[in-house]
Amino acid sequence: MKLKLLFWLLLVGNVSLFGLPRGYFGANATERREPQRLAEQLHPELLSVLPANSEKLASQARSQAPASAPTASAAAPASGDPAAAAPATQPPAAQVAAVTPSCTEVGNFTVADAKRFSEQLASLNLGDRVAQKLTQDVTSHMVYIPPQDGREGAERRIAELRRLGIGDFYVIPDSFPNPALRSGISLGIFRTEEAAKAYVGQLISRGVRSARIIARRSGAGKQVFQLRDLSPEARTALDNIKSAFPDQEIRACSA
Repeated sequence: MKLKLLFWLLLVGNVSLFGLPRGYFGANATERREPQRLAEQLHPELLSVLPANSEKLASQARSQAPASAPTASAAAPASGDPAAAAPATQPPAAQVAAVTPSCTEVGNFTVADAKRFSEQLASLNLGDRVAQKLTQDVTSHMVYIPPQDGREGAERRIAELRRLGIGDFYVIPDSFPNPALRSGISLGIFRTEEAAKAYVGQLISRGVRSARIIARRSGAGKQVFQLRDLSPEARTALDNIKSAFPDQEIRACSA
C-alpha cells in the first residue's frame, strides 16, 4: 500500500514539473513574475529591413534627436561684443606668403665687355648683392660608360662591348681635362641631346645598360651678372649703364 502511494505521488510530481513551464495549467511562473516583459515583446512578423540610405531612417533619426542639442545660434556668445560673435578672419594670402627676393640677370658678356660693365656697375655700391658667374654653351653631347676600376675596368667593358657586336668606341685617356671621365668608354658624340638619347635606346636594345649622356660645353664661356633686391633708383641706374651694351639682355634670374 505504501509503495502504491509513493508511486502515485512521484507520478503527480513529474506531471506537474512537465506541465507548469509549458503553460498547461495556466500562466507559467515566468509570466506571473515578469508581466511587463510580455507587454514589451516585439512582433517579428511586423519587422522589415530598410536600406542604409533609406529616407525613412533619416526622418526617424531627426524626430528622435534630443531637443536639448544646441543650435548654431544658441552656441554663439550672448555678449554684445561684435568681435566675440564674429568668426575669426584669415589674413589675405598675399599677406601670408613670404616675400621672394627679386633677382635681375644681365649678360652674356665677353671677358672684355664684362670688365667694362663691372667697372660701371661699381658706382652703384651694391656690395654682395652683385654676383658674377661664368656660363658655357652646350656644344655637343657624349654617350659614354662611366669609368670603374681604372684601366682594368675599361678592358672588361671593351671585351663586353665586342661580345655584343659594338665596335664604335674608344677609351677616354688619362690626359682628358675632366678627371671624372678618365678610363671611361666613349660611345659617340652627338650634336643634339635627342640624337644622343636615341642612340642610348639602341644600345639598351643590344644589351648595354650602363650608357650615360653628358653635355660638352664650349671652353670660352660667357660672363653673367646677377643683381638682387634692387631699389627703384638702382634699377634706373642699371638701365642707364646697360644702354651702353645694346647686345646684352636684362632678364629675371634663371637660377
